[in-house]
Amino acid sequence: MAGHAKSMSSKKREASRAQEAALEEAVLLYRGELAKLEGERKSLRGICTEVQTKWRKQHQEVVVSVETVRRRVKGGRGCQEANLENHGWLTSEEEESVVEYCLELAARGFPFNHMTLKFHVDSILQARLGENFPETGVGTNWTNRFLSRHSDQLGRYWSSSLEAKRGRAVNKNTKDAWFDLLRDTITEHSIEVDCIWAADETGFQPGTGVKERVFGAANKRIQHQQRDGNRENITVMVAICADGDSIAPTVIYKGQGFSTNWHQDNDLNAS
Repeated sequence: MAGHAKSMSSKKREASRAQEAALEEAVLLYRGELAKLEGERKSLRGICTEVQTKWRKQHQEVVVSVETVRRRVKGGRGCQEANLENHGWLTSEEEESVVEYCLELAARGFPFNHMTLKFHVDSILQARLGENFPETGVGTNWTNRFLSRHSDQLGRYWSSSLEAKRGRAVNKNTKDAWFDLLRDTITEHSIEVDCIWAADETGFQPGTGVKERVFGAANKRIQHQQRDGNRENITVMVAICADGDSIAPTVIYKGQGFSTNWHQDNDLNAS
């Protein structure tokens, strides 16, 4: 039942967004017509019918009301915007700012979770509202509703670890400087494409489990996944050329002797 309710809620949000988008389209078209000479304009009713027909051909059941469009053109607000401003904690500008900040932090490798997002929003509202803002902050489900409102820009993910030094190196200035240096070096020394190679190495433990989304019986609190517990470290080295050529990878095992098992199922002819 929970899955069914969630599905229905998602459909309602999609229908609401389609309704708002259709109304906005009609508003823009009508404003464009108002800029024309009076004898050359399309009627508001004709525009509403045209937009409504277009959306229904795309299997979107919308209602483009003449009175609603006329009110919007005169400066009236949509239901979603008015509801957010009158009953939500954040203003429209603050919501946009929080979304942009979420995206910026995620790009840097420091994404918000529910707790840190709530703390950030509480800080904004405490500064603006002072004593009128409750000590407990926004509600416990506020962040879920915020993510749902902005699901076209924000998503939920399992985090994936990124080593701090690598993360600090991922910035626009560093990347631009590196590629400028690479371009100048290639040009200065007339280096051919088939002479440009890149190599890297990585290590992994074949027996160490990685957290992932898996499936099991319903109503369980945890789903175990067996691993052999082997913590031996294996290093793999790879190299690829700028022209698309590559060298078979090199696999380095820990051991004093060579095991014939290491050559089994060696589809890549690794050495």
